[in-house]
Amino acid sequence: MINQPRLDEIKRVLSHDKRVRVTELAQKFVVSEETIRRDLKYLEEQGVLRRVHGGAILPVPSEEQPLQIRSRIKPRAKLRMGQLASELVEEGMALFLDTGTSTLALAQQLTRFSRLKIVTNSLDIATLLTQQSENAVTLTPGRVRRNDNALIGPHTLDFARQFHYDIAFMGIGAVDRENGFMDYEEPEALLRRVLSTHCRQSVILADEGKFGLRTFINTLPFSAVDTLVTNAPPPAAFVASLENAHVNILHPGNAADDATRLSGI
Repeated sequence: MINQPRLDEIKRVLSHDKRVRVTELAQKFVVSEETIRRDLKYLEEQGVLRRVHGGAILPVPSEEQPLQIRSRIKPRAKLRMGQLASELVEEGMALFLDTGTSTLALAQQLTRFSRLKIVTNSLDIATLLTQQSENAVTLTPGRVRRNDNALIGPHTLDFARQFHYDIAFMGIGAVDRENGFMDYEEPEALLRRVLSTHCRQSVILADEGKFGLRTFINTLPFSAVDTLVTNAPPPAAFVASLENAHVNILHPGNAADDATRLSGI
């Protein structure tokens, strides 16, 4: 069971010291080290901390964490977003999936299809879909970025521009009311700008933790995106801004109606 007072105290100590150790926390709370490890795992899934050997540290807000670490954050939210996004897909479509944990969750849902044409700049997504489905998978060229197995650079952009996709599915670093969709690094931003102009429907996948974040790069205004898939209703102020920009918002509460309507765009 979750012990909220203990979690709150762990967060307080982490905020002050920037790092916590399993052994010290176990002694402080008079619980087992396994209990503390479960607490840290839970807090990591909420995006509060990053587990390291022997304890945990605060994430650096100006840097995106490696894919292996991000995949452990909000796994249920990403699973739900992958399920919702897959409802927009019809057999035979041409899709682009860019690199990210949310698009990887979507790729897992696409294994039930067999006649999709999928282009991706993610080695992980290409491997998953090639090994677990009969879909036609094309991998972009580019330089391999080791922290997330993404292919990036001018060759990636030139290749992506050759095609027109039924849907371009994209992750994002942050969603800011004033600046729109934002990223930590330039390669993602450049690719997402290309994709938004080479598709019939541009779709951003962003979990609830992305709302209200502000990162380094202005990637796309809200008006450049057709659909936002998220795991929970966004804050009211964001809903107003997104609707003013004519962005369709797809989340579990409105999934049935929106998926039916959007698949006919």
